Amino acid sequence: MSIRTLARLGAATILAAAIGLGSAAPAWADTTINIDPADVGTTAAAFGTQKCDPNLGGGPFQGEDVWVFALPSPKQQGTFTSLTIEFATEGGPVTETITTTPAEDRAIVGDKAWIRTPAGLSSTGELVNPFALTNATAVITGTDGTFDLAQTCPATGGTARPSLPVTDAGISGPALGRLAAMGGSLVAAGLVLLLLMRGRRRNEA
Repeated sequence: MSIRTLARLGAATILAAAIGLGSAAPAWADTTINIDPADVGTTAAAFGTQKCDPNLGGGPFQGEDVWVFALPSPKQQGTFTSLTIEFATEGGPVTETITTTPAEDRAIVGDKAWIRTPAGLSSTGELVNPFALTNATAVITGTDGTFDLAQTCPATGGTARPSLPVTDAGISGPALGRLAAMGGSLVAAGLVLLLLMRGRRRNEA
């Protein structure tokens, strides 16, 4: 067998081995990570970093909070694939999901994601039942770690609390008029009585 033939066989063997190793190597898989525990247990209004970004949900909105999440090490962690966020509300726990398919009230923007949630307006427009973040997980394209609640854009309130009426409802309108007339009659009767007493004292003198 010639040297040229041996060289060709050796090259073919090396190529086949390389292809075999490549097919046996595991593919990169998405990683599930948790939110930083220091960022849970808060409402949007109580969170320390508040900023309204037109590229991340916008705001502020009347009656809606905006929550923005971020990967602290995007070079290592890659980008978000999906997020599952748990909130506590007056009506019970609520779970929301953000995916790479944008929606009107949520979206993933690379290594950041945002969502709008109700702030719990009362019938008079006061913020009485905002969502509180209790837990969150995310699927990312990179390696392990945690992600952050980067900022919030708290909702604005609605109408102000109605002020109390100046007069009590029990003595307003016709009732108030009757009370005023009664008071005037008592004053007049008092004056008449005072005049009679003075006249009697003069007669006795």
